[in-house]
Amino acid sequence: MADPVTRGIFDGLVRRAGGVEAVAAVLEARYGVGCKGTVSKMCSGQIGVTVDAAIAVEDFVGAFPLTNRMFERTGREGVRAGCLKELAAQSTVASGQAHSALIRAFSHLSPGGEALTAEERAEVIAHMRAARQVLTDIIDAAEAQG
Repeated sequence: MADPVTRGIFDGLVRRAGGVEAVAAVLEARYGVGCKGTVSKMCSGQIGVTVDAAIAVEDFVGAFPLTNRMFERTGREGVRAGCLKELAAQSTVASGQAHSALIRAFSHLSPGGEALTAEERAEVIAHMRAARQVLTDIIDAAEAQG
C-alpha cells in the first residue's frame, strides 16, 4: 500500500505506538523480523506499507484505520471523479436525515426520553451509516481527481 493517505495513517499509528523503534520491536516479536529502517521508510513513503506491518501496529495500538480503509475499498466501485456536485447534494440530504433522526430521538416526542429506544437506535444507525457512505464517496471522488 503506497498511496499518501495510507502512508500518513501508518505514520500516525507508528507515532501512537511509540515511534519507529517500538514498531520495529512489535514486528520482531510478531513476525521474527523487524527493522526500524524499514518502518522508517514506510513512514516516509520511500517504500509501501505492508499489510503485515499495518495489522501488527493496529493490533498493538488498538485502532484500525488502515483495516477500515481497506474494507471500504469494496464499496468504492462506480464512484466517478466528476460526480462531486451530485455527491454534495446527496450528503446534504443524508446528513439532514441522520441528524433529524437523532434530534427526534431526543425530543419530547420520544418514548425513550433521554435514552434511545430500539427502533430509534436502529433508525439513527441506519441514517448515520448512509450519511457516512456518502461522505466516503466524496473522499473517493476527490482522491480520484488528484
